[in-house]
Amino acid sequence: MTSETGHKLVESLDLGVDPRAIKKEVRRLVTPKSVSEYRAKISSKANLPEGVILDPAAGSGGQLLAYSKYLDRPCAAVELSPQRADFCAYQFSKASNNSSVITICGDGTDAQGVMSIVESKTGQTSICMLHVDPARPMDTQKHAVSEMQPSLSVLLESWSEYIHVGPDGPAMTLDLSPRLARQQMLEIEDIVLAVFPRTSMTWEWLSRGGGRVDRLCLQTGPLADIGSASRSVRLWNDGSFSTLHDDGDILDAYDMGWSDYKLCLGDLVALIDPVIPKSGLRGVFEECAGYARGELVWIGKSERRPLALLHEEIHSGSEVRPFVVTQGVVVGRMASKLDLMSIDSLASLAMENNIATIQVRCSLEPRLHKRITDRLRQILGQIHGSPGFLIEDGGSEDLVLCKELEV
Repeated sequence: MTSETGHKLVESLDLGVDPRAIKKEVRRLVTPKSVSEYRAKISSKANLPEGVILDPAAGSGGQLLAYSKYLDRPCAAVELSPQRADFCAYQFSKASNNSSVITICGDGTDAQGVMSIVESKTGQTSICMLHVDPARPMDTQKHAVSEMQPSLSVLLESWSEYIHVGPDGPAMTLDLSPRLARQQMLEIEDIVLAVFPRTSMTWEWLSRGGGRVDRLCLQTGPLADIGSASRSVRLWNDGSFSTLHDDGDILDAYDMGWSDYKLCLGDLVALIDPVIPKSGLRGVFEECAGYARGELVWIGKSERRPLALLHEEIHSGSEVRPFVVTQGVVVGRMASKLDLMSIDSLASLAMENNIATIQVRCSLEPRLHKRITDRLRQILGQIHGSPGFLIEDGGSEDLVLCKELEV
């Protein structure tokens, strides 16, 4: 089936290539299944109107497949690349609930052309939710928002005629690079508001615990946390998740700053998930941990490994505990950098403090990481003691050894 605008309905029987041959091409486009299912579960709790869930730049189709699994709505995937469209159709044909998903090969910014096929196949005349994951340059901090493809402004203008707009705006998830600068985020907000004024918006930073922000998205309308501009999510391997959000409807651009505090023996420090500072929720974290805003000392030698100087342990029942990677007491310092020559000194320091294992939480060349950790494991293997971790000091070039608190 082909529309007058050249959009083509892709059936699984239309596949003219071996899907295994194009799987490698789309692999980098695939959203992790745990993330896709989390988003679908969250979206299923929103009060969505009747209509079709549409992804106008579907890539591998994994996110739309999750929506079709958890939301009782027909779904439409649009993909400009014929090869990727074929792969989408193949993926959907393998799923048990594939009857609710259609694949269209064509321009996702041509809403009229897409809807001519959507209406004929589903009987629906409106879009209840839009999921957009635009292609973007690898280093988004050095490129303009206008370089994302498809263009967000063109895309939203085109679909404004078909997407349902409720009192809080349309239901949209814009899946964006977690490396976006704050100014670029504000630029994207302006694009949304230019097409859909008075739309509620929430930025969501998501971590899977690998020491980085894995995903950033802007959720609007019924998908947003009304009255909250920012949300941090820690997604666990079993699909469960923990959240922390602010209580303001304006994204706070205020930077609390970082300290160059030099850690001392006996200091209690916590390694914090980077989604907290990236989302601007350090103040919320402090309040939920029992501190006043601005009371904690934040040490940011590395964006991936933010540290907080604590007065007391953050216990397991705390709302912010899921965002604490580890916490411990400073027991020693090393004035040298970590390399193959300094391993024995570090091991001796660990044994003096009854530390049996060491997690390296500082910058280290990947080629050396395994060799050093294997050697430490070999030396400390017969020690019966506590776990520890090695971090970078905030006020010097020293490395700091901490003994992890008992859980």
